[in-house]
Amino acid sequence: MSGRLAQKILEGDEKSAARLISLIEEGEQEGYRELSLLYPHTGKAHVIGVTGPPGAGKSTITGKLAVVLAKEGKKVGVVAIDPTSMQGKGALLGDRLRMKDAESEGIFIRSMANRGYSGGMARATAGAACVLEALGKDTVIVESLGAGQAEKDVFYLCDTTIIVFTPDYGDEIQLLKAGLMEIGDIVIVNKGDLPGTAEAQRELSICASTRIGTDGWTPPVLVTRADKGEGLTQAAKAINDHWSFLGRERRQQKRKEKTRTFVEDLVKEEMWTRFSSAVRGDKECIRITEDAINRKIDPYSAARQIIEKTLLTIKTPTED
Repeated sequence: MSGRLAQKILEGDEKSAARLISLIEEGEQEGYRELSLLYPHTGKAHVIGVTGPPGAGKSTITGKLAVVLAKEGKKVGVVAIDPTSMQGKGALLGDRLRMKDAESEGIFIRSMANRGYSGGMARATAGAACVLEALGKDTVIVESLGAGQAEKDVFYLCDTTIIVFTPDYGDEIQLLKAGLMEIGDIVIVNKGDLPGTAEAQRELSICASTRIGTDGWTPPVLVTRADKGEGLTQAAKAINDHWSFLGRERRQQKRKEKTRTFVEDLVKEEMWTRFSSAVRGDKECIRITEDAINRKIDPYSAARQIIEKTLLTIKTPTED
């Protein structure tokens, strides 16, 4: 049974790709086994991240950009991170409603639930991008939830990161506080018909020009009206220019550095998942916590005691 999904995906079967992404998203070990078979066939696609504050128009830009890039001859796939439905624990699919143009062009779009993982990046996003590349996509666009500073998570997954703002993005201090300008390779001021657009573009351009650690790349600041499709051709050109700028060597080095950080993040997440499972309902851990609440011991000692007790009981997920 193992390897069947992976083989079908390599043959271009989209239903098998959707199935495997679901398995990965649900944390099924079968999904990760199949993914491991696909991994050697990946690593060449251009992964593009689209992030920014809520309401900036990320979904519309993602959908329109996907169409523009597809018309250039690229094989495009989209991963859209949606808020988690509180009832069904699944994606609300709001993003896909704003990507009808892309769907009508036959572009593969997968909506995934955030599931509360910090940073707005679904736990399985990296796996989904890998599956899409194995499916034959040479360009994968990842649209993240848009939750402020934690959106830096998208940076570790993507080769090119697009930050989307609107003319009323706020003052420079809040902008830098969000940390978004630190990770953006391309900056877009969307809803360019609103007052203050020219001023926002100017201020963001100044910010982009002083960004440290860009290896010679100055992030362009573009104006779009995604709802009208205006400015998206220029945005696609900027994406292609950044890909060319990176070149093979720089891309490989960038990916090595980002993969190292991403692996560390995954380890932290996996450890927290296992730790939480081990602690949940444990009478001794509850007692230690209550001792801290009642000030019988200090919180630091309580944390150490819980960790020391729990580390011995954490188990590896079943491989059955």
